[in-house]
Amino acid sequence: MDPEAEECQPRLRRQLEDVDYVSVEFEGNKLSWQDVATYKASFDFLTLLLLFRACVPPGMHRFRGNIWDYDCKPQVMQTLGYPLALKGRIPEITEARNIELGLGLQICFMHPSKYKFEHPRFCFERLEYVGQKIQDLVMAERLLMKRLDAPGRWLQEKHRRVLMNKFCGRYLREKYLHRFIIYSDQVQDAYEHNRRLQNPATTAVNQALHGFSYTVYGKPDVRRLMFEVFDFEQIQPKSV
Repeated sequence: MDPEAEECQPRLRRQLEDVDYVSVEFEGNKLSWQDVATYKASFDFLTLLLLFRACVPPGMHRFRGNIWDYDCKPQVMQTLGYPLALKGRIPEITEARNIELGLGLQICFMHPSKYKFEHPRFCFERLEYVGQKIQDLVMAERLLMKRLDAPGRWLQEKHRRVLMNKFCGRYLREKYLHRFIIYSDQVQDAYEHNRRLQNPATTAVNQALHGFSYTVYGKPDVRRLMFEVFDFEQIQPKSV
C-alpha cells in the first residue's frame, strides 16, 4: 500500500449544515443552531423541554400527517401506553406535549440511513445517546435499592448483564415494534436478506425510546417502560 496514493488519502468530511427548516410559522426561513437553542413557541412549551428540543429539531413538523403518523404511530402508542393521562395546569401545554409526543416517537424510529443526509438530526442517534445514559442511571437505582447488602462488583456484573445490547433489541422485537422502523430502501433490502443485520438498529430504537420518554415525561416514565412495558428484569435462559 502506498500511503501517498490518492485512494489512501482521508476522505473530505461531508459538510452538513446544521439548519432547521421549521413549520409554517417560519416558512422560508433558516434557523442556525443558536436560534434553535433559544427558540420559543407562542405557548412557551419548548422552553420547558429544552432537552427534548435539543434531540428533536423543530423541522420535524414537516413529518406531521405522513403515512407513518397515521398508520404506525397509533399502534406504537398503544403498545407503549402513550399518551399518559397527565392534566397540566395549562391546556395549551398539554396539547403541545401530545403533538411533540408524536413527532418524538417518529424520530425514535428514524434510522440514520433515511433522512440524516438531509439534516444531521433527522435520526434517532441523539435520543439513543440520552437513552443509554438514563437506562444506566435507572438500573443503578433499581439494583441499589433492591440489593442493599450486595457488593459493588456483583452489582456491576448484574447491571452489565441486564442491560446487554442484545437484550434491549430483543425486548423491542418481542413487542413487534421493529416493524415500524423507517429505513432507506437500500438498507431495507439488505435487512430483508439478512434479518440479523437489523439487531443493532432495534437496540438503538429501544434506547432512543427511553431517552425520549425521559425528555417528555421524566424518569418515572423511563422506569415504567423498563420494568413494566419491556420488563428488563426478566430472567434470560442461559446459553447452551
